[in-house]
Amino acid sequence: MAGIIGIIIKNDRKPTARHANAFASMLRRLSFSNDQKRASFSDKGFIFGNIVPVSQTINDHYYFSESRQIYCVIEGLIYVSDDERAKLKKRYRIDEFLSEIEIVTYLYDHYKSDFINHVTGWFNLFIYNKVKSEAFLVNDRLGYLPLYIYESESLYMFASKIECLLASGLLTGIDFDTTTLAEHLFFNYPISDFTYIKNIWTLPNATMVNFTQKVISSEKYWDISRLFGIDSVNNKESLSLINEGLHNALGKIILTNNQLNLSLTGGWDSRVVLSCLIPNYKEKLNLFSFGAPNSDDIIVPLHISEKEGLKYTPYILDGIYIMQSFLPQAIDTIVLSNGTRSYKRAHYLYAISQMSKYSHILITGIFGDEVFKFAQITSGNVLSGNTLDFLESDFNVNKTISNISHSLFFSYIDANKSELLSSIEHRLQSISEYMKQYENISQKYYAFRFEYNLRKYFGNETNSYNDFVYCFSPFIDYEFLKGFSRTRYFGTRYPFNSNRLSLKKQSARLYYELVKANYPALLNYYSSSGYSMKDVASITGQARILYKKYIKKRDEALNGFNTKPTNQIFIDNILTADKIAGNVFTQFVKAEMPGADKLNSLIYWVSRIAKSYL
Repeated sequence: MAGIIGIIIKNDRKPTARHANAFASMLRRLSFSNDQKRASFSDKGFIFGNIVPVSQTINDHYYFSESRQIYCVIEGLIYVSDDERAKLKKRYRIDEFLSEIEIVTYLYDHYKSDFINHVTGWFNLFIYNKVKSEAFLVNDRLGYLPLYIYESESLYMFASKIECLLASGLLTGIDFDTTTLAEHLFFNYPISDFTYIKNIWTLPNATMVNFTQKVISSEKYWDISRLFGIDSVNNKESLSLINEGLHNALGKIILTNNQLNLSLTGGWDSRVVLSCLIPNYKEKLNLFSFGAPNSDDIIVPLHISEKEGLKYTPYILDGIYIMQSFLPQAIDTIVLSNGTRSYKRAHYLYAISQMSKYSHILITGIFGDEVFKFAQITSGNVLSGNTLDFLESDFNVNKTISNISHSLFFSYIDANKSELLSSIEHRLQSISEYMKQYENISQKYYAFRFEYNLRKYFGNETNSYNDFVYCFSPFIDYEFLKGFSRTRYFGTRYPFNSNRLSLKKQSARLYYELVKANYPALLNYYSSSGYSMKDVASITGQARILYKKYIKKRDEALNGFNTKPTNQIFIDNILTADKIAGNVFTQFVKAEMPGADKLNSLIYWVSRIAKSYL
């Protein structure tokens, strides 16, 4: 595994041999491979360290400023603007900085706790001032990467992986949180900041925790409302702002890396990203995709790569993959995502772990749909039908609890139904109260997507990749979003549940215009939807789109990732073979039942934790 960990001992107490052994156990559990570069430091009541992905040959995420006695460890990617660099160079009389993390220590020295408002990126960060015996733990504005927290009367611990905290041996007890398990089964993943283990929680987005040896305090330094209520610019300026924002976001990662991995699928989000990169950075790109033989996500990227002369690696999810690689990748997917991801996502980790040999950076189109598309949202893995019901009810807790009370998961969880419903109600009420600060349903929808859904769904998936590569998407760059909020395409300007055809056309036209402005040749290639981007711009093309989307719909049973056999394979070889039932589960689900993969993955994780730590 990779990331950051730390133990802060309260009340001026010195680290003991027990704390040192606990930290060593946490560091071992954070490691996926013995070859991963790592660092650690202990001073007074502060013990902290980090591990970088297997693809990195140096640990450039740990830094010590000897002159100012400031330490810093980072998980993820952090960026400082050219203007800020220039200010710091002038003040500190420095010709050049060694790395972004070195700049962070200067920002902290210059701005004190306000340094966080002068950086962007996707990160968890711990900074320690040895002279002042003061430290800060902080994540980015969207809280993209999960960070797990445990606090008792005597200590405060943090870790990028939940098992690091369990392995420490410092918890007063380890009990499963049945309410969070129920959240997962109803909403597809926990939407609150509680975890599957009682007394361990995830750090909310945009949170800064300040430590001295006597006081621990925290504050939320940003929320999505700062992007709301801004007057929009016209069509031409909107397109220019969006395109410039994408290029600036990608530029943060391009300039400091010689090689980049790029996920190219049959969809439009990755096509937009590719259009920004081809003109100037073609030689840096290592494209890849994965899918069943002859699936769109293999055929389309292969065709584009051959025509455009791009380096491309297909990962074919055929019978050989299913028999030889699926099971170990399935287990790693569940474990490295802290129990949140299903084994049906194993192919993502399978491809990404192999692509790490080319670069420690992966660029994707993650969250592009969520940013650009503002017509009616349909349910799926990202937003379940139950989550959409909660959103569309304007976060009506009573209605949602009524729906939960009839849920089938009560057949599988060993819990008091009345107590469980009461506990879930309390958590949902907290979310509902938070949403009251927003003016309308569209703003609430945006707030939920960016402050809950992004980090709880996509963040946990990304967290499972971090042992191999850092995963970056320009669509969740703060500065890009700040510019995007000024455009006429910003989703809060429309009811999120509107199904007007005009809005769908407007969204499709945005994709078209961006690719046309950057690399028009990509407009000609068909996508997994069965039509090309250029069809958006002509009457005959629009007729083709309507025909493909609404008249001759594609077979929804098509299995592009060849996952149908995986339920039975996982049950036969993992659950049944090891006689796994799970501490709080009464049974595992049959392969043919809807949602079997999600429940059985969770059962495996619970059983694994019980065997390892209880």
